[in-house]
Amino acid sequence: MSIRTFLASAAVAAGMALAPVAHSAVLTNWYLDADGSGSGNATRITSFVDIVGGAYITLTPTSLTTFTFDEWGAVRSPSHDFGLPYAVGQTHEIAALFTASGTGTFGGDAFFTGGTLHLYSIPVGQWGSTTGTFGVDGVPIASFTITGGGLQVNADGTPVANGQVELIAKASYLAPGYFFYDAAQTQDIADTVNDPEGVLFGFATVNANQIPNGQLNEDFADEIFEYTGLPGTWINDPNLGSFFVSNNGQFRLAVPEPGTVALIGVGLLGLALVRRRERTAGGLMA
Repeated sequence: MSIRTFLASAAVAAGMALAPVAHSAVLTNWYLDADGSGSGNATRITSFVDIVGGAYITLTPTSLTTFTFDEWGAVRSPSHDFGLPYAVGQTHEIAALFTASGTGTFGGDAFFTGGTLHLYSIPVGQWGSTTGTFGVDGVPIASFTITGGGLQVNADGTPVANGQVELIAKASYLAPGYFFYDAAQTQDIADTVNDPEGVLFGFATVNANQIPNGQLNEDFADEIFEYTGLPGTWINDPNLGSFFVSNNGQFRLAVPEPGTVALIGVGLLGLALVRRRERTAGGLMA
């Protein structure tokens, strides 16, 4: 699922100009203690945490060429910065449940218009169990509101194979004791979110592929479908308007600089548009 974030033409120039500001705001060398403060060694995250998982998507045609969609999913973070292990002694890991909705055009682009992302600290080894939704049933440690994103889809509404997904979400809550600016765990990132003037963004960049029935983990499918709250049973058939996808990629944090709170999302969206135009001009498929 190749997420593309776009702007009205009047905002594109502003987004391009702000792209360097947005880039400088991405957090690097921060620390994650998945157990909670004092329970284990914090891991230095050079740039991002790796995420893997999947989601269930339903499409509702609104015309011959357009549709709306809803998505429900679960992911976990087994490692960071392209496969590096977390600190020795960590007994918990990070997992997430999310819901999202949006609109799109068959054979074209689609856009996220809303949704939520909730992070949990779960015991190592719990992922894939029947505890909660596919093992995601631990201590809630963060909540994000999805504020932007988009995707490039095939004619049947499924994600373009191995397409890059870009998602923007704004933190609404961070529990203290898990995310830190320093190794000593004295500067809690949660303080940034809990400050009335503080803002923290999350940015997901993942690859997504439709999962055919022969490759679908039906335990995962059953639990995610239960999470949706939809009646009946799940259907994994794009021709019938619903299907499962795999999600694999990275999740980053970013803190906007003073004066850019209202504009940082614009900068990132504009940058995404520029990247797409460059790829299109070069005859590449993202």
